[in-house]
Amino acid sequence: MKSNQNLSILFWHRKSKADINGYAPIICRISIDGNQIEFSIAKKIPSDRWDMEKKRILPCPEAKSINSALNRIQCELEKHFTILQSKHEVVSPSMLRNSYRN
Repeated sequence: MKSNQNLSILFWHRKSKADINGYAPIICRISIDGNQIEFSIAKKIPSDRWDMEKKRILPCPEAKSINSALNRIQCELEKHFTILQSKHEVVSPSMLRNSYRN
């Protein structure tokens, strides 16, 4: 019988890694039943453009395209998670990240 695992996908802004222009990377954190892994989505935004509550970018010229990319990444991760669950008893965050990246 397949286990019922809980997937959580969170985007956040790593301000501590901001460059000299104040641009910091957006990080994706995958959590499955308390285990987690993080990876950069290879997009940077100014620190004052991140909406802490919505976990998305505040209105600015690049907001629409980056927020769309975040939504796409979330959908893709959820899709990969469902596929992995059909093939494996337990899915780890690293399995999901690797499946998504490949």
